[in-house]
Amino acid sequence: MIACRSVPQMCLLGPVPPRTPGRSDAQVPSDAALGVSRYARISYVYFYSEDEPDDVAFGLLDVEIAVQRRGRNEFALEIYCIGDGYQSGHGSSAAAPLTVELKAGSRTVATVRWNYPDVLNGHMDPLTFTTSITLSEADFQALDHVYLPSARAEAVICLE
Repeated sequence: MIACRSVPQMCLLGPVPPRTPGRSDAQVPSDAALGVSRYARISYVYFYSEDEPDDVAFGLLDVEIAVQRRGRNEFALEIYCIGDGYQSGHGSSAAAPLTVELKAGSRTVATVRWNYPDVLNGHMDPLTFTTSITLSEADFQALDHVYLPSARAEAVICLE
């Protein structure tokens, strides 16, 4: 087992992108009819060996994040991504969850922690997560970006 760490990532929140023939459709929110959403997409979150910072063990690709109003003072956060096990290892969030900070300017409005499923060596698997979050209407309106601080992870290197 080796210790890994991701680099911090950030992305602006905006409307869910429209459907187009040349791009895959947004995977979150799972049901756009449930309410107004804010959407962000981070291209990748890779986890690098702490001993060899240029060695990628595994990753999460096309990380899509949606915050959706689901009712009066009810909000949900959804995440969809692809676990990239085609690097050098089998990855796990056992060391620490992935933290998602919802921000309004410099202020953190909500924080969610996700213990994503294991990323299997030799696989590209979809990973999903949904949870309720506590927000005021004013905070929802003020949301402007998502920040993912550096996260720890564990990996088993599987070189053949």
